[in-house]
Amino acid sequence: MVMQILHDPGSLEVLSNFLARSYDSKQWYELKNAAERLSLSRGFDRLVSLDALDIELYEHQREAVLRVLRDMRGRALLADEVGLGKTIEAGVILREYMLRGLVRSVLILVPASLLSQWHLELTEKVRVCVPVGRTPASFEKQQVIASLDTAKRPENAAVIHARRWDMVIVDEAHRLKNKRTVNWKFVNAIEKKYLLLLTATPVQNDLSELYNLITLLQPGQLKTYSQFKQEFMLDKHSPKNLSRLRELLSQVMVRRGRREVFIHFPRREVRSMAVPLSGEERSFYVTMVDHLRRAYRAQPANKRNLLPFLLLLRETCSHPAAAGATLQAMRRARGQKLLPEAALVELLELSHGIQPAKLRLTMDVVAGLRQEKAIIFTEFKATQEALAAACQRAGVSAVMYHGGLDGRAKQAAIEEFRCSSQVLISTEAGGEGHNLQFCQTLINYDLPWNPMRLEQRIGRIHRLGQQRPVLVVNVVIEGTIEAYMLYLLERKIGMFTKVIGELDIILANLKAPYERVIAEIALDSRDEPEMRERIEAFGRELTEACHTYERVRRLNAQIFDAESQTLELEA
Repeated sequence: MVMQILHDPGSLEVLSNFLARSYDSKQWYELKNAAERLSLSRGFDRLVSLDALDIELYEHQREAVLRVLRDMRGRALLADEVGLGKTIEAGVILREYMLRGLVRSVLILVPASLLSQWHLELTEKVRVCVPVGRTPASFEKQQVIASLDTAKRPENAAVIHARRWDMVIVDEAHRLKNKRTVNWKFVNAIEKKYLLLLTATPVQNDLSELYNLITLLQPGQLKTYSQFKQEFMLDKHSPKNLSRLRELLSQVMVRRGRREVFIHFPRREVRSMAVPLSGEERSFYVTMVDHLRRAYRAQPANKRNLLPFLLLLRETCSHPAAAGATLQAMRRARGQKLLPEAALVELLELSHGIQPAKLRLTMDVVAGLRQEKAIIFTEFKATQEALAAACQRAGVSAVMYHGGLDGRAKQAAIEEFRCSSQVLISTEAGGEGHNLQFCQTLINYDLPWNPMRLEQRIGRIHRLGQQRPVLVVNVVIEGTIEAYMLYLLERKIGMFTKVIGELDIILANLKAPYERVIAEIALDSRDEPEMRERIEAFGRELTEACHTYERVRRLNAQIFDAESQTLELEA
């Protein structure tokens, strides 16, 4: 222990101050704590931040915020089940502390896949605009949000650890489950006054993970690890003495299950429609895939760049005009080495004049809505323009929304959709930042290859506060990689029946990122039979990831939820 202190600069500083009597007296320490308690309790019959925010908390959220502020002194594990609004709880807690002058500096650490969603929720719901941190200089600001992977890079970690933060918030905190990992050590080393950890599944495999999370919040709350094991573990997977464990956890953890919370989620209907390729479409698709596969396999394995191949694959599944625009740009580019000139010429000739069957089917869906509003999502500007032209020909009022619009133009497009237009044709920019609950129909003309983006799209209209049933329509072309993706999402993940937030936990169990696996299967397969075989193999991995999540969910319910029917295990 002495050697550990001598090698720890922080411990040496504390020891030196102690020997020099450079510390407050007991009376001043107690006065400071009393003043802080008074500042927190004052006005806590109501949450002052809600006066300035255009949100209404559900009762379980209000209770969670008040418990963290009143009883837990700003160091808490927010562990509500998926879909109950932990992000909003954390945002309101932050806002309350800021309004009381107790928090100026805040560091928010989230998975990279949730960075934009968190940024928008904070800006949109709790009106806290936190810049995204990517470089060392950005972490010198008072308020920063960043992915955990970015923050822990040595050059960024050095800046973060060199200062004191009033509050640190960590989402998907089960990624800190192992105290021997860089993640746990990085967060533990941050000097912080208040700490919020968010996860619906604090225990993933082993009860030691729970001990490690609570130790970040309140060292000693569960005593030493050996004492914790003796009192609360039959073995590393099986708890005992649950009543006492829950009592200790209730002092630092807030958790509600969906069974306990009476929230109405509107019904969601999903219709998936597949249309066959016409002769000219099939010729274009097959020729494109063949050229891309040959070019991909010709590159050295250690120098392959998936992005340009992935772009052309996605555009080909969307609209020939979208792929044609990229092919034309490639012809104009100097030093372009993705496809040979002869292949570019052949593909451009094949792409001309095709009227996609998917576009016709989409317009049939719109016609069947009987003037009900609908959002059509596409990923490409050329496809968006083709959809707008089709709406004009059909006499359907439509407005376009895309990332090229400035803030004022985006707001004007939303207002036009709300007040006068039947259809909003949106690129991915519309999947974020606006709640569109006045609309009940969403048409996925293109399926994003990242399922999290698909979830974000659906969340624009199917969310707490939606009063009517929601219809989600997926349109794909038979026999394409996009059709295989829909098969995986529907049959292997059951995505469209999942609660918002569950998908990210499931995908985190995969060996490689979902989007990369799909692209490599499409490009590295020699023919369609091999691709189908590899899709099925990946489907089995997805099914196992779902099973893993369900096992973890049940384990957490057994440990944390008092209404769980699982019998308490005693020694």
